[in-house]
Amino acid sequence: MFKKIALASAVSLMLAAATVQAADAPKAAQNSELAVGVINYALIMNDIPQAKKARESLSKEFGPRVQELQSIENEGKKLQGTLATLQGDKLIEAQRKIAQLQSDYQLKGQALQEDQRKRMQEEDIKLGKMVQKVIDTIAKERGLKLVLRGDGGIAAYVDPSVDLTSEIITRVSKEK
Repeated sequence: MFKKIALASAVSLMLAAATVQAADAPKAAQNSELAVGVINYALIMNDIPQAKKARESLSKEFGPRVQELQSIENEGKKLQGTLATLQGDKLIEAQRKIAQLQSDYQLKGQALQEDQRKRMQEEDIKLGKMVQKVIDTIAKERGLKLVLRGDGGIAAYVDPSVDLTSEIITRVSKEK
């Protein structure tokens, strides 16, 4: 009997302690203010000069291959335009040449797209690391506990005082 009373008392004390802690939790949350910052990552990646330089570099890198594809396309259109005037062996030869150009265009176009995608990802990763480093630095300097991306529809409203976008663009722009 004594054991049952002692057990019931212990359970009651634990429940009472848990209730008191739960009641104090909102007060503790109010006392420890959550410092938050918000960024527009898409705008940062679009506006930093390193991204513009990377886009120009990629354009130069893949420019000759793009021109080659345009040349193949133009040659195919030119041949297509002459088909109506050709007959016999010349017509068959032109049709085969067009088929070969189409095949060549598709193969080279697919390879170009894959190579461009790979290089863009490499550049995005490099720039993303640079931007993240600046975000981390600013967050530590300001004592922020959380930095959100506002460009993903997470925030319906962002007070300009917590928007870190311009500061990040400025700081990343100064890096090499």
